[in-house]
Amino acid sequence: MHPDCRLDAEHQKPAAWPNQIRAAHLPGNGGFTVIEMAIVALVIMIVVAIAVPFVVQYMRLYRIGIAGRNLATALQRARYLATSDNTRAEISIRRDEGMIDILEYNPDGTGTPQQKGLVTLPPDIRISPNAPSKIAFDGRGVITPLPKQSPVIEVDGVNGCFSTVTVSLTGQVTVSNIATRK
Repeated sequence: MHPDCRLDAEHQKPAAWPNQIRAAHLPGNGGFTVIEMAIVALVIMIVVAIAVPFVVQYMRLYRIGIAGRNLATALQRARYLATSDNTRAEISIRRDEGMIDILEYNPDGTGTPQQKGLVTLPPDIRISPNAPSKIAFDGRGVITPLPKQSPVIEVDGVNGCFSTVTVSLTGQVTVSNIATRK
């Protein structure tokens, strides 16, 4: 019989059993104390408290960028429709609803326009009230009626950040980087 497996005559338990209990409570034999776990939890909470505001700000900026690119895509789609069908096409901005309609007119310019697309802005994003409510392109892809300067549309976020979408007189669309009002 193995020496650790012999029974103690008094207690009818293996003789090695009290030694194993003492060894489990010696320092350095595994496990964490409550204080160690509390310190780790505190460090994790501090890191989360620092990171969450940055993540929230990033998500707001991301939504502004997406809205600006979606607006630019709607403008490019309207220009494409106008040039490919040699007709007039436009975007119509519904500020109160946060939507942009892409409309195409009959080749002769009469009748009601057909809706060719719809862009919905994220919930906390708005188009600036100073922006034109419509931008139209003729069959050559040029803005019609020809304005004195390039139309600029500001895409505003709730946190004071904005992006601008500029349409050149020849119909080229440019999206600016996101900026903050000072």
